[in-house]
Amino acid sequence: MRVWVFFMGKKKRVIGSDRSAVLVIDVQNYFFARRSSAFIEETARILQRINRLIASARANGWPVIYTVHRAPKTSGNLMAVQWDHLPSKAESKPFAGLKRRAGEAVIEKEHYSAFMGTRLRELLEELGVGRLILCGVMTHLCVDTTARHGFMLGFRPVIVRDACCSNLANLHAAALACLAHGFAEVSTVAKIVRSVKCTT
Repeated sequence: MRVWVFFMGKKKRVIGSDRSAVLVIDVQNYFFARRSSAFIEETARILQRINRLIASARANGWPVIYTVHRAPKTSGNLMAVQWDHLPSKAESKPFAGLKRRAGEAVIEKEHYSAFMGTRLRELLEELGVGRLILCGVMTHLCVDTTARHGFMLGFRPVIVRDACCSNLANLHAAALACLAHGFAEVSTVAKIVRSVKCTT
């Protein structure tokens, strides 16, 4: 259900929309390609689950949106101070094993949050999305920060725990525990797929 009000001549989304979207975070060569210095072993196991989640979203008419991370182009971004190397060029391209379709939105970001300095919020509002299903990498950095930011903007985050990963298992687990406590529902691919089948 898409609900809108008019405020000073502009259309605004009202919190409470039931429409879902899947946000696939940073499934790109930098983390998923074995030749990359930032390759995460667990990505080989979650990729199939991410693709299954994407297929289920399409079957239910949910939008699928992708992000890719890149080295900062703007001054004052502390990501450049925190990390010795950030992805650029081919490292910022979506991973070839990701079953992305032409026409699906790809958001380039320079921060942990996919909302920071991008048009993600506006895109979700245009699509009437209220529930944001997140998967990808890393759970404790970009997935976590995007979920928290989305929550504070009025979106309802759902973290798909078996379609996310971090470079260390304890960081993945800690992030999920914190998110479940105050910011998001934590679910699984199987539960999301079952919910799609129930609504079709």
